[in-house]
Amino acid sequence: MNFKESIDHLIENYLVEKTKDFTGNVLANHLRNVIPANLRKVLGENDRYYVKGSAGQSGWANVPWISVLDRTVTTSPQNGFYLVYLLREDGAGVYLSLNQGVTNLKEKYGKSVIDVLRVRASDFNAQLRFQHKDSIEGPIDLASSKKGSLGDLYQHGAIYSIYYEKGKVPDSSQLEHDLIAFVELYLKMVVNQSVSDGSNVEEDEAGLGVEDGTKLREHKRIERNQKLAKKVKELQGYKCSACGFDFEKKYGEIGKGFIEAHHLTPVYQIKGKKVGLDPVKDFSVLCSNCHRMIHKTQFVDRVEEFKAQYVIG
Repeated sequence: MNFKESIDHLIENYLVEKTKDFTGNVLANHLRNVIPANLRKVLGENDRYYVKGSAGQSGWANVPWISVLDRTVTTSPQNGFYLVYLLREDGAGVYLSLNQGVTNLKEKYGKSVIDVLRVRASDFNAQLRFQHKDSIEGPIDLASSKKGSLGDLYQHGAIYSIYYEKGKVPDSSQLEHDLIAFVELYLKMVVNQSVSDGSNVEEDEAGLGVEDGTKLREHKRIERNQKLAKKVKELQGYKCSACGFDFEKKYGEIGKGFIEAHHLTPVYQIKGKKVGLDPVKDFSVLCSNCHRMIHKTQFVDRVEEFKAQYVIG
C-alpha cells in the first residue's frame, strides 16, 4: 500500500472501525505500522527521526495520529514540538501539522493551556515565516467535540499545517514533497531553538561564528538527550574510554553511574539532517575532563587517537 493509499484507507475507514472492538483491530495496526513505514521510506535511513502512530491507548482515540519526532528534541508526543498527521474527529480529512506536545503543557498550565499554545504557536510563526502554497498558519479545525481534549489542544497548538480533504488526497509524490518540506521546516525550528537555548554562551562557544555556534549547540543537544544518553551508558559502561577514570571507584556511592555520553560526529559535519544516533556506533563515554578536552582537538570522532595524543599515563 503506497503513501496515498494508506492515508485514504485511514480517512475512509476509521469512523466505521471505531465502532468495532479495539483489540487486534486491523486499522489500528495500519495506524501503528503501515503509515509509519511509508513515512520512514520518505525519511530514509535517518536515526534522527522516530516515527510513531497511535489509534489510542486502551481504546479508540477521537483524533488518531502519526508523529515524526526529532530525537534531539523529544521522543514523546507529550512534550516538545514535532510533525504529526491528525485525522479530524468527523473523518473529513487529515492534517499534516508542525505542532506542539500538549500533554505536559496542560499539566503545567491547566485551564490557561489554550492561551499558552496559541502564544507559543504565534511566536514560532514569526520565527519561521514558512512559505508553502497550501500551508495554514496557526489554529486548525479537527472538529473536536470536547473542549480541553487532546484533539482540541492540537487545534490550538498548530504552528503550520496542510489539510488533505477526504476524496481529494494528492498522489504519493505530492505527499512525499509536502512531508520533506515540513521536515525542512521542523529542522529550521530545531536550529532556531538551539540558538535560543544558547543565549548564555558557554566557554567552548566563545569566538565561534553564528553557524559554528549553532552546530555546537545542536551537538550538545544530542549529547544531553537524557533517554539516549542513558542508553549509551547502559551499553558502554561507566568508565572513561580515554583515560579510564571510574567515578564510582574514586568517589564511591555518589559516583555510581556517572559518566558523560560523547557524540562522535564532529561539529563541522552537523548540518541538522542525517545524524547518527546509534548508542554503540555513534557515541563514546568520557569523563568530564576528557569530554571537554576532546572538543578542543581534531579527534572528536576518534577517541583512541585522542587518547594516544593527549592522555598521559
